[in-house]
Amino acid sequence: MRLNTDKILREIERLRWSRYRLAQEMDIANQTVYKILVSDVRKENVSYTFKTVEKFAKALSIDPKDLII
Repeated sequence: MRLNTDKILREIERLRWSRYRLAQEMDIANQTVYKILVSDVRKENVSYTFKTVEKFAKALSIDPKDLII
């Protein structure tokens, strides 16, 4: 499952959050958030579980379906 990282980046900008703050809200390591967002920018063929998508969606208060490409 691919993440819509553009949507994630727009949301954290809208909320005026850092990636560190997003990681705190998700209760995961800051390095993990960075790795996820950077891997997509590099267009690496990476897939994530729905659990990961749900963590992003819950932290950003958006529908998980909006984060799936």
